[in-house]
Amino acid sequence: MNIRRFRKLSIILPVILPSFLWGGLYVDQEGYRPSDRKYLFVVSAADSFEIRDSVTHTTIFKDALTSYAVIDPATGFSLSRGEFSDLINPGRYYAAVSGADSSCIFTIADTVYNQLFRKSLKGFYFQRCGFDLLGPTVGNYYHSKCHNADGMYHSSTGLVGFHLAGGGWHDAGDYGKYIVNAGVTVGTLLMAYEYFPEKFSSDDIHIAESGNGIPDILDEVRYELEWMQTMQGTDGGVYHKLTPQQFSGFIMPQNDYSTRYIYEVSSAATGDFAAVMARASRIYQAFDPGFADSCLTAAESAWQYLDLHPSVQPPGGFQNPAGTATGVYGDSDDRDERLWAAVELYLATGELTYHNYYIARYQSTLISSAMSWQNVGTMAHLSYLCGSQSGMSGLIKTTLSQSLNSFCQNMIIRHASNGFHVTLNPGEYTWGSNASVLNNAVMLIFGYEQLQNEMFRDAAVDQLHYILGNNAHKMSFVTGTGSVSPLHPHHRPSAADGVAEPVPGLLAGGPNQYLNDPVLQSHFTSSTPPALCYLDDEASYASNEIAINWNAPLVFVAGYFAEFVSTGISVPEKGSLIPRGIYLNQNYPNPFNPKTVIRWQLAVGSPVNVTVYSITGEKVAILVNERQPAGKHTVTFDASRLASGIYWYVLTAGGHRLHRKMILVK
Repeated sequence: MNIRRFRKLSIILPVILPSFLWGGLYVDQEGYRPSDRKYLFVVSAADSFEIRDSVTHTTIFKDALTSYAVIDPATGFSLSRGEFSDLINPGRYYAAVSGADSSCIFTIADTVYNQLFRKSLKGFYFQRCGFDLLGPTVGNYYHSKCHNADGMYHSSTGLVGFHLAGGGWHDAGDYGKYIVNAGVTVGTLLMAYEYFPEKFSSDDIHIAESGNGIPDILDEVRYELEWMQTMQGTDGGVYHKLTPQQFSGFIMPQNDYSTRYIYEVSSAATGDFAAVMARASRIYQAFDPGFADSCLTAAESAWQYLDLHPSVQPPGGFQNPAGTATGVYGDSDDRDERLWAAVELYLATGELTYHNYYIARYQSTLISSAMSWQNVGTMAHLSYLCGSQSGMSGLIKTTLSQSLNSFCQNMIIRHASNGFHVTLNPGEYTWGSNASVLNNAVMLIFGYEQLQNEMFRDAAVDQLHYILGNNAHKMSFVTGTGSVSPLHPHHRPSAADGVAEPVPGLLAGGPNQYLNDPVLQSHFTSSTPPALCYLDDEASYASNEIAINWNAPLVFVAGYFAEFVSTGISVPEKGSLIPRGIYLNQNYPNPFNPKTVIRWQLAVGSPVNVTVYSITGEKVAILVNERQPAGKHTVTFDASRLASGIYWYVLTAGGHRLHRKMILVK
């Protein structure tokens, strides 16, 4: 992340105590799934531990502690570890060790991460720009529409005047909007849905669009995609960012009247844009073909720009012009963005131009690190490895699988050798270290799914345990979760809204051993163990800011390990959104009044029946009952004579029966 300006506190506490001084007993403060391995950690001379029922205080489980890290280099702690994996009965518990120490209450349940997933995804809703956050969906965290004048062309674009570019998400603790960071963020969220739709199809997160028959994760991502489309120039190039020249103060977004500028086109932004638009074109085809087509057109236009500008644009990568001090997200090497764009366009179109581009260049990087805004080459490789398109190379897939396995095996070594089972080594506690932990977990999840190595899955969930309390700070790093979580994030709305608790569901950046802000520098030194260099202080932008690209892997990991509860949305076949045999699209528009169009696709000819039912199961209308050839088909449903409410349409064809929900609002 780039340095943020911060307000001076009107009251300065005499001492800000680092949370690791609390010591004691460490658990995942949200809890554990029954089937997972379960560990707690202790910094004391205790030799055993107990798990007790939170109501009766009866001892349910007891075992010995084992020495785990004589001196953990990341924390300086001498750690013991207790395992209670055999405790699988759902319930509310707490841990205790010989002596006086006991833990917070935690839960064992299959659904233990459901609320974490919901909060972390809804965190993006609270980051919306140019949107009235009002009503029951936001509670106390309301504000009116902001930044209605986005934005003016900066002189670096060579243009003058106003260009409408409202919407999207505020990037982090400030109110800027950046394409490069949006790219990896949107890419991660769409990847979660594309490969694991059975886990990410919730339609009841309680955002404005909830209940419209479209997964909320796709509704939320679309809000960002539509802003990104406004940032594309007529030649296909994509403007790098939209920000004021200086960071605003700690005020509510609707009170920020600074002039906000659209800055010059960059090839890194254009490559990221092309990649996510191509991926979006595949995913949204099932819900809104018109929007999906617009995404593909935008992606192809961006590729044309890249093709005409084969070197980095601007030369040397984007840098802030004189007079501008907001975030940079500069990248002097755009080869990874171009590689990612090529893969996503190949998967979207099947065109050999894109495939050949990837084949000629993929071996230059392979999978050596998790994804980040600086490195989206890993996104390219995962897309190819998991993608489906005619003509894909089995040899390349094998190479990528081996590369992924090597990366994950390295994570297992780190997991076994580092305190709290975290996959970071000393030296890697950088700005946004918590996101690095979770991106490693995303990679381990893909490793498990591709290679079926359960060690990878177990290590992935341990990274979530680290975020939620198994860490030196004895806290959950996600606002509004666990028994102790950040109260003072570097986040302007949380500071300015007058609400004591910060906006929930936001991931703090985490320990930063490089002490990139004055607050960290005043409390720690270069000799401080790296995992300790964190403060829950609004002014510590280098350890306690939030950011959309950090929340994205949190959504991915929490959603993957949550227990999905169906909300009536037809879930496509895992790993592919390309119709196989039969596919039923979401009606459009939805909600509707009084007409809406229903679309479906057949791989082979078949007798077809499309029937509409009320929410009580009463048959309302038979729209189609005939044999139809292979291909795409549509029918218009006219509900002029029906009352407002929820209806279901059911497609029966080729031995399949699919259904979706639609909403009539009069």
